Amino acid sequence: MKKITLALALVLALFGAGCGGTGTTRFVHPEFDFSFVEGVAVVPFENLSTTQGSGAQATRYFVTSLLASDAFVVIEPGEVARALETQSLVRTAQLTEDQIKAIGRELGVQGLFLGTVSESASLRSGSTTVSVVTVVLRLVETETGATVWSATNSEDSAGFWSTLFGTGQKSRSEVMRKCLDGCLDTLVD
Repeated sequence: MKKITLALALVLALFGAGCGGTGTTRFVHPEFDFSFVEGVAVVPFENLSTTQGSGAQATRYFVTSLLASDAFVVIEPGEVARALETQSLVRTAQLTEDQIKAIGRELGVQGLFLGTVSESASLRSGSTTVSVVTVVLRLVETETGATVWSATNSEDSAGFWSTLFGTGQKSRSEVMRKCLDGCLDTLVD
């Protein structure tokens, strides 16, 4: 009986060690009424990673996930780019309260999603390569410029079988989509 219990504990430990990601950290404004937010815009994500194009890739994936959630009316990315241009904005990661309000009025939205890809890399782990992605997302209310929701998530491609046998790795794109969906799941049921 002790051998079976020990074997089961070892299998569970191996399985747990192979699960990717660190989980999602989230903030939700305690007094904000989310039913007020009908229309949203996704501002192009900032890329702090060393992988070129990760911000643009994450923005496209997030817009698709947001549309699929059917939780908000999402403004087309081209309209968002036009509104940012009229405000002469190049760096969107550090929008001022006045800029947020102006963009909200121009687009007719109640919320802006701002995001940052802080890590998007392929790391060597023994004989395998592991893709790692970390994103930070925020929903900013356009009437006041206040952050009403924020989530940070990290995911990697290491799974049980890939850790144990060095096979079955997920692509960085799959890891990024899972990371973004992990954040969105903390906002949308």
